Amino acid sequence: MSISRYPFWRYSLFQVPLAGFLLCLVIALLSFFLGFGRPPLAVAIALDLSSSTYPDGSTLFAPGSISVAEVEAVQEYLKLGGSQLKSPNEVFVFGFASQIKPLTEDFDSNTARIHESLDQVLTQGPLLSPQLGDGTDLALAITEGVQALGRFDDRCREMLVVTDGAVDIAPAATAQAIANRVKVHSVVIGSDSPALAAIALATRGIHLPGASPSQLKSLFTEDLFRSLNSNLRWIIFWLGMAWICLMWTFVLPLDRWIFQGIYNLPMDLAGQLALGNALFWTMATPGIVWRVAGGLALFSAC
Repeated sequence: MSISRYPFWRYSLFQVPLAGFLLCLVIALLSFFLGFGRPPLAVAIALDLSSSTYPDGSTLFAPGSISVAEVEAVQEYLKLGGSQLKSPNEVFVFGFASQIKPLTEDFDSNTARIHESLDQVLTQGPLLSPQLGDGTDLALAITEGVQALGRFDDRCREMLVVTDGAVDIAPAATAQAIANRVKVHSVVIGSDSPALAAIALATRGIHLPGASPSQLKSLFTEDLFRSLNSNLRWIIFWLGMAWICLMWTFVLPLDRWIFQGIYNLPMDLAGQLALGNALFWTMATPGIVWRVAGGLALFSAC
């Protein structure tokens, strides 16, 4: 790479990547402040409504019970989605014990309508208990959620499981979730569930053990909602692209100021090293972004 009487900033090899760097940086900053790049989500929420979620001698959704706290946490999640998301999540809520009982008619993005459905459900505890049976069949709940999410090809598939039972899960349920690209997130009330921790790890989900009923609202809004609806992958992608452009912007300064100016390297070797640095980061950065963000947002939002 030869030395010219013209300053390096007059060459397109400097100007074009500099413009690309500034553009990528602006996109990343706008995404951070305005929420661009949030993934479209379909969310199936499974609530444990077995007899352990309400006091002995009482009924499902009794005041102060775990079952009431679960539904109220979901309603807080919906309120946040309705106020902060331009395109709210498609949400389906169902209860489980030894059987499955839908608490909303189907997936719906109308948060007010889902909220109203759940309000009606809270008055039907004595009627729902016999339909749910007893026990805690987590495998059945996960299978139901995965099958329900299977219809969505244009949204990220997320499942939230809330339970107070540390029971085993059949390997087939985990395999089904992985095969259908469903992330399984779990909140365990009271203790922990190694089985749910394992499936969350296998599907790249979030696992929150040892929760108390009073913590459910904050876990749904501050942990689950913000993590699921985060555009961090999008921001990391554009920061990675900005870094690549910056490395190409440095080609001429490195060549002239560093390799030739400071180290007195031959002209050809200095140019090769400057270009080699840019090429290295061009090839390495996508892999680093993939590892940090769990994927490349421009090609997959999930």
